[in-house]
Amino acid sequence: MAVDESHDVLADRLRSRVGDSGTASEAIREGASTVGAGHEAELPFPVGDLARLVGSASSRVTDALVADVREAVGSEVAAFEVILSASVGAGLVRWDVASRVIEEAGREAS
Repeated sequence: MAVDESHDVLADRLRSRVGDSGTASEAIREGASTVGAGHEAELPFPVGDLARLVGSASSRVTDALVADVREAVGSEVAAFEVILSASVGAGLVRWDVASRVIEEAGREAS
């Protein structure tokens, strides 16, 4: 069983779109995606903390942390973009792992 190549193409397209446009700076959005995926990136406090939690333990995100990020990035829209970017990063790293597992299972079954 192989992963449909179009899925990988769509995942790559999503990965590249994170930094394309938005209210928050490209560096903030791409950094949030990177941190959400479990990697390190330089992000101002508390943006990095929020991105890290979104990627690893989203149920622990608090209203107070979101409010602090909203203040740090200057708007509710920019704060939403931080959350969305971190979510995309977290989702894509999980997709990458699942895709590899599916490919390996397909090779083993052949």
